[in-house]
Amino acid sequence: SMEAAEKQVRVHYTSLEKYPLQPAEVDKLNYPDLIGGSQASETFQKIHSVPWDRDGVINPFFTLKKLRTDFREFTTEEEFQLIYFDAFAPDIQPDLWTGEVLGSMYDCLEPGGVLVTYSAKGSVRKLLGEVGFRVERLPGPPGKRHMVRATKPA
Repeated sequence: SMEAAEKQVRVHYTSLEKYPLQPAEVDKLNYPDLIGGSQASETFQKIHSVPWDRDGVINPFFTLKKLRTDFREFTTEEEFQLIYFDAFAPDIQPDLWTGEVLGSMYDCLEPGGVLVTYSAKGSVRKLLGEVGFRVERLPGPPGKRHMVRATKPA
């Protein structure tokens, strides 16, 4: 959210979380200390205090809507530009890595929209291709060898 404000790019972020952390658990996290600075700490607190199921303004350029739901139960007419899919690995949570689930994500994206995930398994890339995505394996962030960017053709 701070980067959106710095670059003056409006972001409307929708987050789906079936099992959200409880406030006491959030309070134990040391993310504000790791991020550093009072602005980061204030932003962290705002993000975690936004009410569920409605838009919360974090700053003039970043709006957050948190939905307490499972993606498989999520329905929307809205089209998204980007989906960040951060599920557990396919061998741990195989029910989230099916053609049906990935196809639903494809349908939620606008043409040219992008899905990114840290799972770069060949089976995941194959399924993404089968539902219509153009799939690329990219170098991952620290701690991850690879990640995947899947683009819905324009």
